[in-house]
Amino acid sequence: PDHTVESCEHLLLNGGRTSIARIIGAHLPERLTRALIASAGVDPASAADQLTRDARKAVARALTSLRLPIMGDRGFTYAEVTAGGVPLTELHLNTLESRVCAGLHLCGEICDVDGRIGGYNFQWAWASGYVVGVSV
Repeated sequence: PDHTVESCEHLLLNGGRTSIARIIGAHLPERLTRALIASAGVDPASAADQLTRDARKAVARALTSLRLPIMGDRGFTYAEVTAGGVPLTELHLNTLESRVCAGLHLCGEICDVDGRIGGYNFQWAWASGYVVGVSV
C-alpha cells in the first residue's frame, strides 16, 4: 500500500541486472511475487534492465492495482485467525493484565501475537494461559 505504479516502475528501472522476481521478492512473499509477475505475463527471471516499457508497466500495475475477486471460501472447518487482537502494548507482559481495564487478564488468540502455523499458536495459548492463571 505504500507504493504507487510510478514508485514500482522506478524500483524496476533501478534494478539493473537483478531479476524482477528477486526485486519484488524483497518486498513480498515468494508465492505472491510469482503470482503477480505471472499475472503481468512476464518471465520472473527477466533482469529488470531487460524489461520493455510495456512489461515494466504491466508488472507495476499488477503490484499496485490487480483486482482479485473473491470466489468463495473453504468453510468454517478450515477457518483460522491469522492476525489482530489486543496489542501487547496494552498489556502488562509479566501478568497479561490489561493496562486499559484493571483486573482484566487476556491470553491466547485474543492477543495480537502472530506466528507460523504448526502448533505455535497452541504454545502461545498454553504459555499465556499459564501466566494469567498464576497472576490471577
